[in-house]
Amino acid sequence: MNLLENIGESPRKTLIPDDGIAIYISGNTQPVFISSGKQFVIGRKMEEDVSESILDLSEFGGFNMGISRRHVTIRRTEAGYEIIDLSSTNGTWLNDERLIPNKPYPLASGSQLRVGRMRFHVLYRSTGPGKKN
Repeated sequence: MNLLENIGESPRKTLIPDDGIAIYISGNTQPVFISSGKQFVIGRKMEEDVSESILDLSEFGGFNMGISRRHVTIRRTEAGYEIIDLSSTNGTWLNDERLIPNKPYPLASGSQLRVGRMRFHVLYRSTGPGKKN
């Protein structure tokens, strides 16, 4: 089920950050991560991981849900965002399509992700020609 289904326009605006991208674990109404940076990793943080932005899913049972330490990366593009599976052990799905590792895929706002066995929704303000990314 899409996070945006069955809600009005006003709540929808509060769910989507003005600048950046919000990641929601399916079933939650609050984001677990908001990033306005150019790139971040979804995975399980290790002590030495201090140089990159990471959505650490350890506290959400990431290990038991099949999340790799560096599972996927999400990065900004001129058109919005893209996602790349980083050769994860348990795979990544975008709207029920399994991703080929190390290949970028366009990531539309409202997309559903499955990372290992954990499900997410991704929301951001769409950009178009002449709009700030």
